[in-house]
Amino acid sequence: MAMQRRSLLGGLALPLIPGAALAHAGHRAPVVETTSGRLRGIAGEGVAVFKGIPYADTTAGAHRFLPPQAAPRWAGVREATEYGRNAPQLRGPGVPEFAWYWADLPQGEDALSLSLFTPATDDRRRPVLLWLHGGAFSSGTGSAPGFDGSHLARAQDVVVVSINHRLNLFGHFFTGEPQDGLSPEAGNLGVLDQIAALRWVRDNIERFGGDPGNVTIFGQSGGAAKVTALLATPAAKGLFHRAIVQSASGAWRLATPENAARAAHAVLTELGLTAHEASRLRDVPVDRLLAALGKVGPAEFRPVLDGRVFTQHPYEPAAADTARDVPVLIGWTETEATFFLAGDPGNFTLDAARARARIQRFLRLDEAATDRVIAGYRDLYPEATPSQLLIRVASDQNYRLPTALVADRHAAGGAPTYAYEFNWVSPARQGALGSPHTGEVPFVFGTLDAAQALVAGSPEAPRIRDRLGAIWAGFARTGRPQSEAVADWRPYSAADRNTALLGGEWRVAKDTLARPRELIGALKPFEYSDPVTFIRD
Repeated sequence: MAMQRRSLLGGLALPLIPGAALAHAGHRAPVVETTSGRLRGIAGEGVAVFKGIPYADTTAGAHRFLPPQAAPRWAGVREATEYGRNAPQLRGPGVPEFAWYWADLPQGEDALSLSLFTPATDDRRRPVLLWLHGGAFSSGTGSAPGFDGSHLARAQDVVVVSINHRLNLFGHFFTGEPQDGLSPEAGNLGVLDQIAALRWVRDNIERFGGDPGNVTIFGQSGGAAKVTALLATPAAKGLFHRAIVQSASGAWRLATPENAARAAHAVLTELGLTAHEASRLRDVPVDRLLAALGKVGPAEFRPVLDGRVFTQHPYEPAAADTARDVPVLIGWTETEATFFLAGDPGNFTLDAARARARIQRFLRLDEAATDRVIAGYRDLYPEATPSQLLIRVASDQNYRLPTALVADRHAAGGAPTYAYEFNWVSPARQGALGSPHTGEVPFVFGTLDAAQALVAGSPEAPRIRDRLGAIWAGFARTGRPQSEAVADWRPYSAADRNTALLGGEWRVAKDTLARPRELIGALKPFEYSDPVTFIRD
């Protein structure tokens, strides 16, 4: 029998008060019963917020490298007014225009928590959007200022959930052979954490005004790869019903067992351990593990095709069977690469020779092939500077074409698929950033104040925010990106590759990547790689 949906204020059972009424009642803090105990959140204008909710137990000590354990029950009322810890990780970049994407909160192995934003803790059964943060599988947090779900929840009448989960080697340590003290699923613990959070949503979200039968997972960059991984995870089937994939790079396939094991053994070597001493990692301090990770590199500490959690790649050679009936909204930004170049202003003033050398190295081409690619892109963008040509090539190779490949294969599997390209141009740095990787995120969440360094000076920003929020929420509500802003947004298919242009233009175009696909799409297989390799001379 489902638990009665009631709020408890000051320990007394009373009828729940809708969010707007809470605001007019002196912002009384809502208290909601969950499967682990009572939670007291924060009430504001038209939204109730619950932060740092544990959806599973600590992963420290004996729980390190084991699947998530059930969160222990607590007595009384637990305060849910502050974000939980970040998962252990190396520090993220410090570029001002993208500071909203990160949060320098305390780190710890008791990081399996979520935060929830709802218009009201009533029985309305609203669509639920569960956010999976970016930062590859190695860094980031769901608690960043740009991911505050208050505006999206309030403006679109949806429930927004953001989660933290294990990252890098804490969440993905695959040695390739059984190890005492390590779970057989140790290569995919971060994925199991996400599934545990989805189960928490299934069991509790109705008490927060959400619909457990209408859950959309959405994520950008590394978060987009997490979405596609969940689409290929049998254990996640039925826990979500729609998916939004924003700027996916290597999201079409998982780490190979060989590459994942090689990275794990390199960490063991750094720590002076043999291949048969992996269980001793449970006693190694967090800072030493992170130092070893920094030397080895984080790229292959990600979901792995282990034959247990995953029995197939998400989209290689085709959409996973578990994804075939899930509607997907998928897209990219116009100039993804500027996010990765932004740390050095010199990247935007390259001469032709330096830009050419980077393009050649990045695409691994000989001289003649490099000339053909540059000439083709010069035809596409005759007014582009050398740096802008590099940006276009890198954006297409690392994000736009791989994301379109996922769209092709998802649509071929028969599920409803809708594609977009975000082409709003940031006024920052006199427009040099163009439409960067992450650029649509503060518009979707409505966190424009947090992202002022990126959006300040854009008179269209509030209108774009309202339109994108409505599109994302409309898709979560119905499985279609309903929008008055874009007429005739038809599903994506290999025949026409319909793509809605959002932000700068509001129209549908056919196959915006046709020429880049001809120029570089077949040069080398798309691989999960460090997206900043093209920056270095």
